[in-house]
Amino acid sequence: MTIFYAKAKPDQTYREHIEEAYRAWRVTVDAKRRLIERFSEQHGFPVERFLKGSLLTVVLHDLGKMIIPFQEMMEAKRTGKKFNFKNNYRHELVSFVFAAYAASLLNKETPFTKLPVEALAVAGHHRPLNTDLTFFERERTSLNPQISHEGLKEALELAEEIFLRHGWQLPAISDRLEQEKPYNRLAALVDPCNNIIGKLLNIDGHDKARDLYILTKGLLHYADWYSSGKTEVNYSVEKSPEQLIGILAKRCQEKKIPFSGLRPFQREMGDCSGHLLAVAPTGSGKTEGSLLWALKNATEMGRAKIIYLLPTMNTANQIWQRLSDIFGKENVGLTHSTANLFLLNESEEGEGDSWEDRRNLLFDQSFMRPVTVGTVDQLLTSGFNAGRWVLKEINAANAVIVLDEIHSYDGWTLGLLTSCIRHLAARGSRFLMMSATVPQMLIDILKNVLNDFTLVKEESLLNASRSYYHVKDCYIEEAESDIIKAVSAGYKVLVVVNTVEKCQQLARHFSKLKPVCYHSRFILKDRKNIEKELEKKQFVIATQVVEVSLDIDYDWLFTECAPPDAVAQRAGRINRYRDQKRDSRIYIYKASPQAEKIYNPLEDPDLLERSYNAFQCHRGKLREKDLIDIIEEVYKNYRIDETKPFQDALKVYKQTQQKRMAIFDGRFDEDEQEVTRQSKYDTISTIPTCFFENTIILPPQDRKWFEVKVPLWYFMKNKKVYSGLSFCNLKYDNEIGALLEPDESKPNII
Repeated sequence: MTIFYAKAKPDQTYREHIEEAYRAWRVTVDAKRRLIERFSEQHGFPVERFLKGSLLTVVLHDLGKMIIPFQEMMEAKRTGKKFNFKNNYRHELVSFVFAAYAASLLNKETPFTKLPVEALAVAGHHRPLNTDLTFFERERTSLNPQISHEGLKEALELAEEIFLRHGWQLPAISDRLEQEKPYNRLAALVDPCNNIIGKLLNIDGHDKARDLYILTKGLLHYADWYSSGKTEVNYSVEKSPEQLIGILAKRCQEKKIPFSGLRPFQREMGDCSGHLLAVAPTGSGKTEGSLLWALKNATEMGRAKIIYLLPTMNTANQIWQRLSDIFGKENVGLTHSTANLFLLNESEEGEGDSWEDRRNLLFDQSFMRPVTVGTVDQLLTSGFNAGRWVLKEINAANAVIVLDEIHSYDGWTLGLLTSCIRHLAARGSRFLMMSATVPQMLIDILKNVLNDFTLVKEESLLNASRSYYHVKDCYIEEAESDIIKAVSAGYKVLVVVNTVEKCQQLARHFSKLKPVCYHSRFILKDRKNIEKELEKKQFVIATQVVEVSLDIDYDWLFTECAPPDAVAQRAGRINRYRDQKRDSRIYIYKASPQAEKIYNPLEDPDLLERSYNAFQCHRGKLREKDLIDIIEEVYKNYRIDETKPFQDALKVYKQTQQKRMAIFDGRFDEDEQEVTRQSKYDTISTIPTCFFENTIILPPQDRKWFEVKVPLWYFMKNKKVYSGLSFCNLKYDNEIGALLEPDESKPNII
């Protein structure tokens, strides 16, 4: 008897794989039951009919592995022989033909949807699926692969056996399907010239087609990925609020912070069901309150996933560490542009990294962990049908989602975010939005997006003060003697400026005082080490990267003027725990001309000038509430939702869905508008040439630790390319980061 394999490393027979997939499918269906029932009610289809179609994709998705070329490839890998991958044929195309036929028979029994969601889910369960079938180019010119009759019989008998376990009958599948040309069949269906998909969408409706496709394909991914790793489905965390409080008490004890129980504000957050907007100063315990809210709402929603999103990568890294300590690293995923260290695109199946490495990365990329921490960009890309968008959306739907520092986004990103919030709230997601500084303008925008949410404010701390504010009519360079005196007197001093160049200049100037220089232009390896030690340092010179979610505490702040919400965030790093006996001071200096390029949007060119004038009128020991009043004053006549970037973002989000016809994957670099952030200055990740010899011998996943972001114009002028790797000739110092000047001391090694 011939043994047919589905995986070669580790060995997994076809039967083992499908049985494991079926097991994982059952567990996942139970976890997604509320979402399935919600969609059933919204779109008017029977739950049982959906489940039949979903199970059909699971039992047939790898039937195409019964082709002779695939089994020859498995044999070569198992025995350590070479195999010419040009001779292979994408097995999912063969599976697609059988799934399409079987699903059509199910539709005759119970009308479900005109769009063949089951067949399309199978066709795209490994490679991106777009209308020109970019990822199936080899199959376009290949001959039909020969199917093993013995293997086909085994696959269909197993599928029928699994269906019978549910009391269902597998549709009778014709032998004539072996003669079908898989590529041609799929090409005829997705070809935009024929517009078959478009016509079917007009009948089904965009929302129904997309929701069913996401649900069907998402469940298939769960079944396939968990079965390949032979691991149990780990869907949600089981911590109780009481357990969390115990962990928080222990953490405070370790940090020598008094803990007398939860603050009323945190309890109020933890008692809230449904959408919540929480406004509280930095250091008030918003993160802990957010977890109490998340656990309560996740339980109410049938043990939903927790997704925690932040504005920047470094803040996401910090929160990931905190949540890993609470929930365990195996339960907390991290996803942002540099968290994905390898597997940008799937290689031929079985090549490259181990399945365990691949699985871990896939799980982190697609919100499959019980808890996921990431940047907000990772959620927004699902609106462009980019990356692992199907799994991101099925996991974000009916999840609890925390959006920290909601005030931090410009018009474009905020426009995308409001579209995303509206979309997911309609699919059962619950949102917690947090900030130390939320202007009324933003509250009004959120009221427009969410029909109902609770607003909770930390009133006691909003009426408290912690620092004296001084405004200086000069630039920060003239603070030299005051900074030296403060550091020499033993105060913990934080200097914040608006540009990397100014940060580096000051770090050099004060080098005798041994400051820590902290900004975005370090290689990842060095930046991680700096962040780890930041709290212990007495003197830090930094840029905006210190503004959000860093648990650091300093005595005096010397800062260039910035928008008032940014200044409030910087001030939140001073006297974090509000010791009234402490000498804590904020010194605000005029912004440099270069800062205007960063902060003054086209629609509000006087923003920095108004900010500086507002702080000049409010000095002394300011309360947190006074800072919010300053923010309201500065933004009084500014409506971000009426700006062109915000309105353009709403249009692009909607138009992208129409262009993708609800279900198709985006192409790489297809539309320059499909970005989650807009910037006046494009940047690119590159490796400084001084690390050339270190990095060329490293595996791809380790090279990322030596990457740094530099302006695109500088890279184009100084780039060096070697074997597809991007290097840039610039000076690099591990204490002050990348300097935008060529390193002439190094020979041209590339």
